[in-house]
Amino acid sequence: MSDKYNRYQISVSAINLPERFPPERVMICTLTSQMDYKKVLSLFLQIFPNEVDLDKVLQLHELPRPLFEGAFIAKIEQEIIGFLISGQSNQIAYIMYLGVIEQYQSQGIATALLEQLKSYLKAKNIQIIRCSIRKDNVKTINYIKYLGFHLMP
Repeated sequence: MSDKYNRYQISVSAINLPERFPPERVMICTLTSQMDYKKVLSLFLQIFPNEVDLDKVLQLHELPRPLFEGAFIAKIEQEIIGFLISGQSNQIAYIMYLGVIEQYQSQGIATALLEQLKSYLKAKNIQIIRCSIRKDNVKTINYIKYLGFHLMP
């Protein structure tokens, strides 16, 4: 892994999700269609313009449909306003990407997406969540520390 990232981990049962609810018009659902996935790709580029390099774009474009399992979106009507894409390997879940459009941040949408992931992982009996965050992404690092994630050695 690049030296630009720190790795964090938490037990699924220990994640400290605030009791925050998104606006009623926000719907959290599983990502199921290729069309919605293309919208997520576009949204990713909008939310994380500095995170995109050729390797990441290729990785995102080549995500096969079966990996949509563990991928969730936040919608208002037909507009996707946030997403969480996770993966699993050896009974460990990985938050690969989590993003919410700036105008909808701090409204409980990321929390709702994480709550959906937590329920999904509990149903699959997966106990550990890991993620990698750029060292210069202070806002996200502070958020995941608030949730209870710990820096891995």
